[in-house]
Amino acid sequence: MWWSARNPPTDPKTSFAGKTVLITGANVGLGLEAAIKFARLGASRLILGVRFLQRGEDARAQICQQAGYNAANVQIYQVDMSSFESVKSFAKAITEAEPTLDIAVLNAGIAASSYQLSPDGYEMSLQVNVLSTALLAVLLLPKLHQSAQTSGSPSHLEFVGSVSHRMVNPTALDAVVDNPSARLLDYVNDKENFGVQETYCMTKLLLMYVMEGLVSATRLNNVDDVVITTCCPNLCRTNLGRDFGHLMTLANSMFQRVFARTAEEGSRILVSGTTLGKDAHGMFWSHDVFDM
Repeated sequence: MWWSARNPPTDPKTSFAGKTVLITGANVGLGLEAAIKFARLGASRLILGVRFLQRGEDARAQICQQAGYNAANVQIYQVDMSSFESVKSFAKAITEAEPTLDIAVLNAGIAASSYQLSPDGYEMSLQVNVLSTALLAVLLLPKLHQSAQTSGSPSHLEFVGSVSHRMVNPTALDAVVDNPSARLLDYVNDKENFGVQETYCMTKLLLMYVMEGLVSATRLNNVDDVVITTCCPNLCRTNLGRDFGHLMTLANSMFQRVFARTAEEGSRILVSGTTLGKDAHGMFWSHDVFDM
């Protein structure tokens, strides 16, 4: 962490002229900073997926002010990643209303401070970080494929993951591995197995499985015009731990001042990760290198 905080990624310079870019969790932190970069690099259209429309309006104003971008080219859609129905409605709206979709950056995520169930009955970070993100990816793939066919160049689906997927303790899964009838989702969803760091790391591991599953499916179906990757911005100064208590938030803030990148620095990976082409399909992008 000390090294990564002092060695930020290269700021991307690739032009996104003619590209329509979608970003979830786009009103704050990494998502907002990535949106500003895409705007500065000439993206023709930005689609912001946000939980609250007013915050999306605030983000649009900030993007336009900082990037000198035309507000008419920023579209705002409401999506609540804790609800499957909201995700379905969001994907349907994008598919029907937007002419093209060249890049989708699935950035929305949380670090849950306590065990809480979503309206759909899943532990909240499992729902937001994994299940709803996977659902959205599947629902957007046809639009990405269609746009690639129209433009003649690959579209890109990017998950925002974390190197913390490697921090899952293998022994924590013994109960699942040793029981053929056990389901991993049931294990992660069980309140008895919840831990702030443990669950967050587990959701990032499951997100890697989602990417690998989609990559395998595209290869089996000979679909090679949608590049699917996961990127890791590494530890950044964002509001990811916004639900933590006052003391933990204070301690986390002090820790991040020393060991974390800024949100702007971290967002460079989100943007550069969408420029890598077909060779990146199924890869994990971090520190400006493939890291698998």
